[in-house]
Amino acid sequence: MQDAGPPNEFPADGTLLTARGVRTRAALLAASRKLFETEGYANTTIADITSEAGRALGSFYTYFDNKEAVLQQLAEDFKSEVDSRVTDLDLTNAEPYDALREVCAVYWYSCKEHAGELAAIFQASMLNECFAPAWRSIRADARRNLADGIRSASDAGLANDPNPEATASALGSMMDYFCYVWLVEGGEADLRSLPDDVAVDTMARVLFRTIFASAEQPTPARTHGPTFDLEPIPEGDNS
Repeated sequence: MQDAGPPNEFPADGTLLTARGVRTRAALLAASRKLFETEGYANTTIADITSEAGRALGSFYTYFDNKEAVLQQLAEDFKSEVDSRVTDLDLTNAEPYDALREVCAVYWYSCKEHAGELAAIFQASMLNECFAPAWRSIRADARRNLADGIRSASDAGLANDPNPEATASALGSMMDYFCYVWLVEGGEADLRSLPDDVAVDTMARVLFRTIFASAEQPTPARTHGPTFDLEPIPEGDNS
């Protein structure tokens, strides 16, 4: 019996593969993860991946169409892991800052554990026009969840944000690149060490101070929803 049929017969998680197929697919992902971290995404070839996994070159195409498909699966696995860890948090009675800090800690330590994938994701999202939209789609859930949280804070009178979607995008991008700078690039030019607790506290503090800005602060120019159009409405136009 063959390990598997054409790749499109199987879901991304490989649940319909044979036991041997599941092992082969897992070996290819593990090899990719290792090589993306040690050699870099751009420098890793499919031949490198199959050699590291101890599999024949042709076996790769039973499970993945190309190298971008491997990275997309690793990115989706990373997102699922973060989502699962956040879901497992018990934030029922947590104060707003403490809840944000717990979520930031999950993200920081998840990125730290998967620094190789994070490096590959950033590299591919800038260089590969096929992978970039896939990564934006993967990130979208986190942005929408954060935007919903900002709306809830506004509804409770704890915030005054005219455009939660834009704020969520800015905060999410800050967290992504902050983790990339410190966990992949090795820090700043004149600051090479950042303790984990300082990193988590910093992200949580930025999120808290941004989301829970005083409701009494002046409201910026009105916007037109999630399109991020910041053009002010003319004086006297109440339509």
